[in-house]
Amino acid sequence: MKKFLKILEIAAWVLMTAGLFALLGFTTTEHNNEVCKKYIIRIDYGKADVLVMEGDIYTVVKSTGNLLKGQRLCLIDFERIEREIKRQPYVANAQVYMTLDGIVEIDVVQRQPILRIFNEKGESFYLDGLGNLMPLNPAFSARVLVATGSIREPFSKKVCYLTDSVRIKDSMEYHSVMNNLYKLSAFITKDKFLKAQIEQIYVDPKGEFELVPRVGTHIILMGRADNLQDKFERLFVFYRMGLSKTGWSRYNIINIKFKNQVVCSKI
Repeated sequence: MKKFLKILEIAAWVLMTAGLFALLGFTTTEHNNEVCKKYIIRIDYGKADVLVMEGDIYTVVKSTGNLLKGQRLCLIDFERIEREIKRQPYVANAQVYMTLDGIVEIDVVQRQPILRIFNEKGESFYLDGLGNLMPLNPAFSARVLVATGSIREPFSKKVCYLTDSVRIKDSMEYHSVMNNLYKLSAFITKDKFLKAQIEQIYVDPKGEFELVPRVGTHIILMGRADNLQDKFERLFVFYRMGLSKTGWSRYNIINIKFKNQVVCSKI
């Protein structure tokens, strides 16, 4: 008797499991046969100015042959849509998915430009916080730090900053102006005071950097993009202890290139 009851119990569990899978399969089939009721596009701009809008993203969607609203969910190519959106120059990441109530949601993260570069070839483009190059958008302009001067690297070159952990000291890329511009602009952008104070980076023919501030009549000689923490700490001290007493128009040149020194001159 006990053996018979055990068999009945196992059979009941098998039937319940089979029924559950059948129900899920039916629900999924019914869901996929539904049409898209609407679509929602959300763009996370972070702290950056707008470079891409919802209309731009939907244009990419249509280029894949999908219209979304009114389209059967099972015919929407979610992977292709997501892939094409991620390929856009102003997009850092994207996710495309559908909800249980038949809504297609598109979440986009915009790249964060930190520097606008004007090179020797007359090209102008952005550098983002991850070291990627982006073209200008004729419809929008990002209010970011500007770099000019002896910048030879073209827009077509992929930029990815080589950190100190990458030991390629003889590599041309390691010593490139563009990588050093990334290092310097990233440091400036992360500091609230420097981001507000510094408006331009100038690269001289030797590959050394000069900073043009918003407040004051002076130019800051940085030298190479090394020991940035130490150099800017000395600049902060001089601003606080020196210029706050003598006035912001006292000097034309503030040189922080050399270790443990702040050398000022008036031309």
